[in-house]
Amino acid sequence: MKAAFHYRWSIYGACVLIVAGALKAQEPSPLATAAAMERLMTEAIERAEKSVVAISRVRKEETPGEQPIIGLPLPGSLTERASPTDPRFIPTEFGTGVVIDAGGLVVTNYHVLGNARQADFFVWQNRKPFRATVKAADPWLDLAVLKVDGLAVRPIPFGDTRSLKKGQFVIALGNPYAIARDGQPSASWGIISNLERQAAPPRTATRAADGRETLHHYGTLIQTDARLELGTSGGALVNLKGEMIGLTTSLAALYGYERPGGFAIPVDDDFKRALEMLKTGRVPDYGLLGVEPAALTVELRQRGRTGARVRSIADATPAKQAGLREGDVITQVEGAPVGDDLELIRRLSGHLAGTPITLAVLRGSDERRNGEPLNVKVKLSKKRIDAGREPYSEIAPETWRGLRVEYATAAPHFAERSRDLDPSGCVGVIEVERDSSAWKAGLRPGDFVSHVGELRVAAPGEFYDAVAGRDGEVSLKLTGVERGKALRTVEPEAP
Repeated sequence: MKAAFHYRWSIYGACVLIVAGALKAQEPSPLATAAAMERLMTEAIERAEKSVVAISRVRKEETPGEQPIIGLPLPGSLTERASPTDPRFIPTEFGTGVVIDAGGLVVTNYHVLGNARQADFFVWQNRKPFRATVKAADPWLDLAVLKVDGLAVRPIPFGDTRSLKKGQFVIALGNPYAIARDGQPSASWGIISNLERQAAPPRTATRAADGRETLHHYGTLIQTDARLELGTSGGALVNLKGEMIGLTTSLAALYGYERPGGFAIPVDDDFKRALEMLKTGRVPDYGLLGVEPAALTVELRQRGRTGARVRSIADATPAKQAGLREGDVITQVEGAPVGDDLELIRRLSGHLAGTPITLAVLRGSDERRNGEPLNVKVKLSKKRIDAGREPYSEIAPETWRGLRVEYATAAPHFAERSRDLDPSGCVGVIEVERDSSAWKAGLRPGDFVSHVGELRVAAPGEFYDAVAGRDGEVSLKLTGVERGKALRTVEPEAP
């Protein structure tokens, strides 16, 4: 019995030693591990790099045939100047773009374009320059889409940004210092250092709240230690499958701290919604709730409470119409958690105007009580974007009889006029062409229209639908004016 027991355990021990030896023999060597990683990197670059192009900007006030060449001396009797269509031309203003559509559409950062109306743009691929036109540019997400005729390049696939984690390997492809005009973008690699980072404020900002003129100043960006030098703005940040997960931005390099890390705009739902609009030549309208949020007290945050407290509510806004109250704590937007006041703005301002959303709210919350949970449904109005760059669209805004209207909340002077406006909704007059029918009817920028005839209008689309097909006189009712001066009759335009 004892002998049999020892025999069985000796056989078991031998098997364990054999299996352990086999497993050890199967373990890859450090060199094989490095080679496998290298292969993943090179294959990802090969899949993605053909979709990344170089962009140059040539100001229209400069003479196109007299651009200085920067770099190595050129041989022979070649002059010291070259045309932007010359492959030896080296631009002084440059960036990167990523092909997103087989029809020749390229996405880049808006700041790469500068003033879209005062420059010509060229895209380089395989040493060939192609003239590009701007379809639309969005200052809120710092995105722009160019149309390049004759550019036959496979569009880059998008990856899933919902599962991104710190430590994940990434590759950045771009055009640092304008050296990628031969169609070979430069690559750098690193890891995701952090997520939901805030863009750096302008140098002139003296407070944390100053300079928040893009959505990215509220904490959207992917941070990476991949090197992003000047010119890599608008490039692709890709995963090891060669899928684009971010649009790189090298704005940090302007402030002199590109060495410790760079940033990229994530290819998330906000990005994709904006991109679909920009591809059509239109600029998205971003959502506004109409509350001034505040962070929870330190004591509540130390107890694990999250959310944003409603400090105040503007009149004639969706928040007022939905019945939100001062002191309410908003904890979720469309099921997504809200950590603080900045995150509330970020989640709201990524949605498009006119979008119906549901807010999770705690009412009557204080240090002792969590409050009553409520679900509040609201349709967003439009956020007014006060940025250093104006929105740009190749499609002219819609007008009617010389009149252009906008969401009331996006109109100038809405804040100081909101108390006097019809709380059920209206639209703001943005432009009136001089001597047009609307002008002759007494309509001026700064007016607010609540009705077309007897029909309420609370959004631009509602206004233009209401006036469409009306051939004769049209009566408009203003709000926020003295009684007896609210009606305006707009005659048909003269033939």
